[in-house]
Amino acid sequence: MDLSKLSQNQQLTVGAAAAMLLISFFPWFGVSGIISVNGWSSGFTGVVGFILVVAAGVILVMEAMDNSPVSSPAEIVFYLAAGGFALLILRIIFTWGAPRRFGLFLAVIAGGVAAWSAYQNRLDNS
Repeated sequence: MDLSKLSQNQQLTVGAAAAMLLISFFPWFGVSGIISVNGWSSGFTGVVGFILVVAAGVILVMEAMDNSPVSSPAEIVFYLAAGGFALLILRIIFTWGAPRRFGLFLAVIAGGVAAWSAYQNRLDNS
């Protein structure tokens, strides 16, 4: 695998996706010291949101290995990253009852970085 084959925007998307995978294990909701919920237990919009962002990074890594599963990766990666980011925004807006923790905010930032860099890459390839 040669990540130097990827553009700077693609590398940024891969980095944000890798960060998202790590952030999914951080606390997203809960009360300090009493209960904590990570990304894997955060509900539909949280789980699907970070999985879409990670999937965008996986497609780019597969492209770097010359084994791309799609014919137009820039389009697919953008839609995956933007969809994941949108779901994470919905997760942060529509959270009732449980206090938000730092993992959720980090996930939204990583999702935003992935979506922005995927969008820039899509503009470069059009």
